[in-house]
Formats: sequence, structure tokens, C-alpha cells
Amino acid sequence: MADTGTYTHHPALAELPPLVRRQRTLEAKLVGLAPLVEDEKVTRHQIDALLVLAGIVPGNAVTCNGYDVMHHLRAGSHRLNQAVLIAQLIAGGVDRGVVDAAIAASTETGDPSTWASVKPSKGSRIRRP
Repeated sequence: MADTGTYTHHPALAELPPLVRRQRTLEAKLVGLAPLVEDEKVTRHQIDALLVLAGIVPGNAVTCNGYDVMHHLRAGSHRLNQAVLIAQLIAGGVDRGVVDAAIAASTETGDPSTWASVKPSKGSRIRRP
């Protein structure tokens, strides 16, 4: 991690302190909810298993206690395994240079993800929110 000093060295970060305090307070509140999130996920899985057992097909629903309870299904994602593809093409007689050039020419890179993280600095004393 490259440390660029305190936020006061960057005028554009003047509004950072209240946002950091708010983020840390919200994160502290979420920690207590983690078991509930997992319980809710397990319960949805149990509901879905019952729907499948009953023969409810994806996209269809039943009504229960005033709620529409629907069975969803999303196909898994498909990806090429580059190492296997290269091995198969070379085994089929395609020159390694041609394979590498074709893969390089057909490879696309999506936009990068960016996010901020807020964690206590080493040795700092943090007051509980």
C-alpha cells in the first residue's frame, strides 16, 4: 500500500472525515447482521428446494401468506479455459504461434472495478461508534 500522507495534504478530500466516520459506524452496525444475512440465505435455499420438490418450474410461483413465492433459475456463466483451449489446438496441429496470436487478438478486457476501503491504521486507537 502506498501511503500518500494524511488527507489534509489533498484539498479535494476536505469532506472525507465525516464520510469515514459514517462508513465505520455503518460497518459496525452491519457486523451484527451477518448471521441474519446467512440465515435468510439458508431459508431462501430451503424454500427453493421445496418449490423444486413440488415440481414448480423456473419462472412460476405459488402464493403463500400473501406473498408470491417464485422459483428462479439462472444458467451458470460460460468461460473458456485458455490453457485447455491452447492444448487442444496444439494437439490438433495448430502452430503455437498462431494459437497465441489468435488468443491475443480476440481477448477483450472489461472496465476495471474501483472501490474504497476504510480500515484502522496500524497502532491507531479507534473509538467505538
